[in-house]
Amino acid sequence: MLGGLGATETARAAPAGVRPLEFTARADTDTVVVAGRDTLPQDSASRDSTAPDTLDIPEPDSAAAGDAAAAVGDSAAVGDSAAAAGDSVAVGDSSAAAAVPALPDSAAADTLDAGPADPPFPQQDDIFGQLLGEPGYQVIRYQGRGVELDVDRQRVQLNREAQVMYEQSTIDADTITYEAGLQFVRGCGNISLTGEGENVISDECLNYDVSATRGTVVDARTSFAQQGADWFIRGLMTMRGSGTAFVETGNFTSCDADEPHYYFRAGQIKVVSNDIVVAWPVTLYIQNVPVAWLPFFAQDIREERRSGFLPPRFGFNDVVASSTNARRSITDFGYYFAFNDFMDAQATADWFSGRFTRLNGALRYRSIKKFFRGNVIASYSFGNEKTLQFQMRHNHELTPVTDIRVNANFVSNTTVFERQTFDPTVQTQRIASDVGIQHRFPFASVNLSGSRRQDLGAQKGRTDLTLPKLQMTFSPLTLFRAPRNRSGPFNNIVVNGAFSASRLDRTQDESDGKRTEVASANSAIRIGSFGISGRTSFNRNAVLPFQPMPGADTTAAAASGSVSKLDYGAQAEYQIDLIGSTTLRPTLTVDASRFQSDDTNREFIAAPARLRLGAAVSTDIYGFFPGVGPFERIRHKISPRFHYDYSPAVEASDSLLSIPGFPVSNSKEENRLRLTLNQTFEAKLREEVELDPEAEALLEGRSLEADSTGQEPGAATSEADSLAAAGDSAGVQTADTDPAEGDPAEATRGLTDAGQEAAPGAGPDTGDPDAPRRAQPRRNVVLLGINSSPLTFDWSRENESPLTTDRWSHRINSDLLRGLSLNMSLDLFDGTGQERMFAPILSSLTGSFTFSSASGLGGLLGLGGGGG
Repeated sequence: MLGGLGATETARAAPAGVRPLEFTARADTDTVVVAGRDTLPQDSASRDSTAPDTLDIPEPDSAAAGDAAAAVGDSAAVGDSAAAAGDSVAVGDSSAAAAVPALPDSAAADTLDAGPADPPFPQQDDIFGQLLGEPGYQVIRYQGRGVELDVDRQRVQLNREAQVMYEQSTIDADTITYEAGLQFVRGCGNISLTGEGENVISDECLNYDVSATRGTVVDARTSFAQQGADWFIRGLMTMRGSGTAFVETGNFTSCDADEPHYYFRAGQIKVVSNDIVVAWPVTLYIQNVPVAWLPFFAQDIREERRSGFLPPRFGFNDVVASSTNARRSITDFGYYFAFNDFMDAQATADWFSGRFTRLNGALRYRSIKKFFRGNVIASYSFGNEKTLQFQMRHNHELTPVTDIRVNANFVSNTTVFERQTFDPTVQTQRIASDVGIQHRFPFASVNLSGSRRQDLGAQKGRTDLTLPKLQMTFSPLTLFRAPRNRSGPFNNIVVNGAFSASRLDRTQDESDGKRTEVASANSAIRIGSFGISGRTSFNRNAVLPFQPMPGADTTAAAASGSVSKLDYGAQAEYQIDLIGSTTLRPTLTVDASRFQSDDTNREFIAAPARLRLGAAVSTDIYGFFPGVGPFERIRHKISPRFHYDYSPAVEASDSLLSIPGFPVSNSKEENRLRLTLNQTFEAKLREEVELDPEAEALLEGRSLEADSTGQEPGAATSEADSLAAAGDSAGVQTADTDPAEGDPAEATRGLTDAGQEAAPGAGPDTGDPDAPRRAQPRRNVVLLGINSSPLTFDWSRENESPLTTDRWSHRINSDLLRGLSLNMSLDLFDGTGQERMFAPILSSLTGSFTFSSASGLGGLLGLGGGGG
């Protein structure tokens, strides 16, 4: 310690008649050295031939005042080399007499106050280094602002900011007393014991036996970490060996308050550092009131994965039952196997009194070099009812362009599975399995898969088998590629397309099933602002008669009851850029279909085609207002979108309408206009406003955590290192839901789509239009954004209001409160049909809000605390 007094002791068993300790001191370096070996290392180059090799200890009166080297004890070994200034060992000849004053020959304790500030533990010289390097020594270093040295008693007392270092342990205290003969250390006041596996503090006292490596700390406090939580232990602590401590009548809790709200009190606590904590017996106190008792408590506190027993889970009612009819349960009792860094397993058992017993097994594996990972989970329940459940997941990247996936789930008895499941959400979901392979060709991506889903709950007994399912997406192909500034009307023609096909067999218990075969294809070509696309789809539905005997052939029955439909169409569009951001996009669409069934003698009958004419207009309207506060200027932006569709009436003959299931009926004329209105209030920050990193990340629409980890927002995290995560769902998957009706793209259009411009590039202008330019941090703030769902008007309706939208929805957000999400809906009409009246009323208001110093106005402008 700076300005303190440093020392080193070495101790080893010495021959009979020779004391194992020697104290020598140098006042110029404030260093005390305690040597305890019977011989110093031989060095003919630095020793006088007459110098003795044995460190004897003479009587105190044999040390004359003013000797070149002050010896304390029976004898002193003096070499002929001069001790350089600053050496830690005071051994030298007469040339060092001026620098090394002699110790008085009194046996009384002397007090040496600290001199000027020196670095902790002065630099070692050669002799000191040789002494430390000798085998068989145990080195103790100590320092403090002051030291009291009692030579006769072989005692050193360090005062004021005292510190002792022994092997890997360090003791800090107000006062530390070391008894060299007894190998005993005592510390008092503001004690801190740190080292490998040790972290103990106390305001009282510490007694430590160096030779036995055992100590006691009064009112000791220590802590350990377990699963992200810090646990604190307090009591009379006895340390035995390295990293092992016993606490008598101690408390432990995870509450870090000075007066903890709850704690566990135990008669005995054993703590093995980085290994285990065991306590017995244990009483739980809440606000100093005892509420529960346990015979023992054990917790493994090792951080690395390792094999071992898993602690069971049980509740208080499972130990102390209130009645004879109480149902008890003990779950997750078993053993965990950590085979290596890439494979682990566990076997557990669950017991539910009076109901069933379940055996569980799980295996998880992962190979980084072979690019595969997966798990296998199985459970078997027996008792009054039996059921077997199996789950397997495997993902394998065979090549950089080929992936396979397997997700297999099996339940032998779904009825028993539902009864033994306590989660109501699982009881209403479905059991799903799927297998597939994906390959990416240079020209397309192909995905071939199959799946099976079995419903639970209200739809119990329904099974969907999709086999096969083929999806092919072609990569966009650019024909006659040319630079934009030199391209002609027939350059850079982009062609793309996709194809899919699947077969679905839906069966129902004790009722007929249904087979659906679907195939579709679409393609598009764009030449500059002109685009044309085509699509076709084929759908065949067949009835699968119920078969009491499994395995019966249903092909003939399915063919006789099949209904087929072929839909096809084309669309052409052209985008015209008008003024500024105003665009006009006229469209022409033709849809047609063909129908086949037993009523058409298995022939395809053409349905009337339908023609649609449309046009879409979009623009942006701006209004500007003076700035205020940190904002230089405020802009109000209105982005209206108009989409008009017209389709003449379609009339079908009576002979076609009489065919059961014919897809087209007499359709009225359609004359519709869809209006979408989005608004934003934006502000530009003044140049002198400085942004902190959190505010810059906020304006750029990214998180500060993503920047620090190098991941994009929303990037997937690594899977948890526990089998519990692998076996949580047990193969249960949420039922598929239909997408919301309407136009979600228009209803949920973001602020960027609503016309928010990107920041111009920063950096010097080199004159080269193709030169890369770095994006400048955006300094525009969206004060308020309002995105509204479309309003639809149909003027072909007679004697009714042309407004056909019943509910109008809005989404409100702001960059000032990034965590705010507010959604509101208005019911526009009261009543139905021709009697309904326009009466807007608020029907729903939902939202969520999270706040931090970075999400408010202060954090955005760099005025927050930066906290989260």
